[in-house]
Amino acid sequence: MSKEFDQRVTDFFAHYQDRGMKKWAGFFLSDHTAMINKETRQKSVPDRAEMSREECGKVLGAAFGNQRPVAVQLKEVDENGDRPEEIVGFVQGYAEDKVVIGEHVIALDDLRCVLLLSD
Repeated sequence: MSKEFDQRVTDFFAHYQDRGMKKWAGFFLSDHTAMINKETRQKSVPDRAEMSREECGKVLGAAFGNQRPVAVQLKEVDENGDRPEEIVGFVQGYAEDKVVIGEHVIALDDLRCVLLLSD
């Protein structure tokens, strides 16, 4: 019986094709993958002090006039309570209710904080 068993095992592994990672995919639940993704992208954008629209306007005006870069934090948060990356760039121009920073057009009401950066 031992030789018969050994022959079966040998035949099995001679024709066995491993499915690789496919066989492990069922072990990961959606909550688990969401947690892994959050940890992967966690760059921890700090909550900056919220500024009034007038304060933001003063900083944007100074940056525009002196051609200095700014870092802008938006009020929006995602479903996990995380803030998007800050927008960094030069103020290209602005109108009554919008500002253009780099290639981003942002409504002034969406600004949480504007920081004047050194060159």
